[in-house]
Amino acid sequence: MRRVHARGVVFLATVVLAGCSADRDADVDTSRPSEFGFQRSVQTSLIEEGRAAYGQYCTGCHGAEGDGKGDAAVFLNPKPRNFQLANFRFSSTRSGRLPTDEDLKRTLREGLKGSAMPGWDFLPPRTVNALVAYLKTFSPKWEQRGPSPEIPRVENPYGATGDKSSAIARGEAVYHGFATCWTCHPAYVPETRINELLLAMENPSRDVFRPRLFESEGKENSEGELIFPPDFRRDFVRSGADVEDLYRSIAAGITGTAMPTWVDSMDYTSKKSDAPLVATADIWAMAYYVQSLILSRPAKLAEADVVVRDRPQLIHLHGEPPKEEQAPRPPAEEEFAEEEVFEE
Repeated sequence: MRRVHARGVVFLATVVLAGCSADRDADVDTSRPSEFGFQRSVQTSLIEEGRAAYGQYCTGCHGAEGDGKGDAAVFLNPKPRNFQLANFRFSSTRSGRLPTDEDLKRTLREGLKGSAMPGWDFLPPRTVNALVAYLKTFSPKWEQRGPSPEIPRVENPYGATGDKSSAIARGEAVYHGFATCWTCHPAYVPETRINELLLAMENPSRDVFRPRLFESEGKENSEGELIFPPDFRRDFVRSGADVEDLYRSIAAGITGTAMPTWVDSMDYTSKKSDAPLVATADIWAMAYYVQSLILSRPAKLAEADVVVRDRPQLIHLHGEPPKEEQAPRPPAEEEFAEEEVFEE
């Protein structure tokens, strides 16, 4: 027994000494996830989860290859996003840049109004993270470009005031006089008023305006599709109608469309004085103005159009309904009381 024990001690010592003689510089940092054998990194596992969730929730519209050509795509307008092109329109980054992960998560959670993209707010956070990780596998742009920074967010000068009339008035002036948003979106004031605002913003007045000035002007996007910017008194605003959402869309721009990034183009000094003509904070004014247009939409049903029945009304399923004077009267409670009761 002692001889066998001695042999075991010699074998163990040999293994330990061999390990100690290995190059210490070849040690691996085991605190980080790595792929070896049957184990997978956290990111790889997340992508695989995203692949399964994408197949369940997204393939029908966006297609198995992420090209926007799912089975339902032929019936949809606007068309589903082509993830291979990675032209994500609604983000907090400058137009033409890749969105942040939070931008993608917001779109997944809230959806896009006026489109077939619903809000998947019932999905757990890990599934949303997995979908974001998997969406990035469709385009090489995610590896070729670094992460894009968010646009700068200036303080809202109108946030603390309850009365937003000054913000709306300033937004109307910037919308029509400086940014000339009516070249794509509709104009919301008469031509004479537009010229007044153009001159106030030190721009030349116009003798001729585009046809259908009070309607949206259709323009092709980067994928060759004819799209119409929203008429704020009628159409859905895809990425949300809250002031924060509107500020983000105006400041960042809409990738793949004619909507530019305004956050870099709003600091101008008057040529007549040293006073600022427009400033970045005026984006908030435009956001309040656009929101006021959205809120000015008439209700779908006026109060007088809603009728609540105050008495029972018979519904006739077959044949011509009888005339009002011949309509059978619902039996009164006294009539039920006079019915004979048969007992066995």
